[in-house]
Amino acid sequence: MDLVLFSLRARLNGFFRQNKLQRVLLLGGGIVLSGFYGWLFSYMLEQAQNGGDTSVTEVIRYINLFVLGITIIRGFFPAYVPKLDLIPRLYPIKPLKRFWVELPVELFSPFNFVLVNFLFLLFILSPSYTFMYLLQSIIVLLTAHVTKRSLQVLVERKMRWLHLNFISAAVLAAAFVALQARLPMYIPANGWMELVVHLASLGAFLGANYFLELAAMEPKRKVVNYSHNKHRSLSWRLFKNSKQARQLLLFGIALKLIILAADAAVFTAKGIHIYDKNLTIWIFFGPAIIYSYVFNNVWGFYKNLWLTVERTSGSAKDFFKASLIPLRVPLLIDAALLAAYIAFFNHEDAVFLVLMYAASVLVLTPLGILASFVSPKVVKGSMMSFSAKTSYLYNMLSLLLVGLLLLPLLHPLLYILYPVLIAVAVFAMIAVLRESRRYKYELFGKLFKVDA
Repeated sequence: MDLVLFSLRARLNGFFRQNKLQRVLLLGGGIVLSGFYGWLFSYMLEQAQNGGDTSVTEVIRYINLFVLGITIIRGFFPAYVPKLDLIPRLYPIKPLKRFWVELPVELFSPFNFVLVNFLFLLFILSPSYTFMYLLQSIIVLLTAHVTKRSLQVLVERKMRWLHLNFISAAVLAAAFVALQARLPMYIPANGWMELVVHLASLGAFLGANYFLELAAMEPKRKVVNYSHNKHRSLSWRLFKNSKQARQLLLFGIALKLIILAADAAVFTAKGIHIYDKNLTIWIFFGPAIIYSYVFNNVWGFYKNLWLTVERTSGSAKDFFKASLIPLRVPLLIDAALLAAYIAFFNHEDAVFLVLMYAASVLVLTPLGILASFVSPKVVKGSMMSFSAKTSYLYNMLSLLLVGLLLLPLLHPLLYILYPVLIAVAVFAMIAVLRESRRYKYELFGKLFKVDA
């Protein structure tokens, strides 16, 4: 118990050791956001209780799915969060004790504090959200956390697949799946006995996670493959070897895949698209995600590429060509997903989607190069940090421009905006590239001297 309390105190002190004001503001913003969502779901419960379109049971199901989804996604989106390695494996402590020390310390985080604050505010604001439902949502939260840490173990460590511990983990995980197939945890409980079943499911899952950690070996090591073959794609090697950029791009592409799959499922089942009721979904059909995640700060993620160009010729033309190289592979993947979606599920909007996507590339690429020179961000350290990986200003500007590209949905005459926006973005990029000599000193000081 003393070790747990000491670890919790050390973790609390570590939260605000650096960037205190920024982290306090982020925590305050999270609390305000939890209050807003607490009020929103309490209003939905009130409407459901008064005979709305949805029932109280459905709203509580949405709450549990919201808690489950956002907890798991938080570990991988918008950036991968490594598993907390609090106690080194060589430290003389029993594995079971290490497991029970690390688990509560991992739960003690600003994100979980905001999420639990949301649940308690919902419990206070809505009489329909009873104490039993509150306990069930907390069980869902714990299950989601165990799911996240299990995935982190599989991502970060080598696994002994035929070891007895892994077989034990698989058996317990199968028991968890069997119980969930019979009585899903996110469905509102009809009585206290169902909570007992959910606790048994959580206990089996915890056991599976414990044996999974025992079956894990040393951490996976990053392997960089070099090739002198001139026909080997440099863009593919940049995508493969840049770990932080690749993680963010893959999670962004996965998010887009989920949106497209959800729309395809709704269209197959009901014959409508999800953007028919929420026009903001259109933004996810373009390439804005991969630009706002990485390519509005291309030199922050690929700073060695920038240094290579700067030390060879340093011309604006070479900077422009170099900034396009790492964009090629993720953009092809992103475009291929949209092409498959159009081919199978959305013929009626095909012309608009193709034109909007092409215009988005022609607008966001110059803007991304401009942002990389004018507002670079240092990308270093743990992905768990609160620091921004790209410029908030240029991310918002990117979304605004993509929103303007959606205006032809209102009237086809508004396609005239496309050449105007493309021209403005290109001229702005040219103006910045002409001043690249002035910006390169700021870039060097920002991206390299900070490591000194």
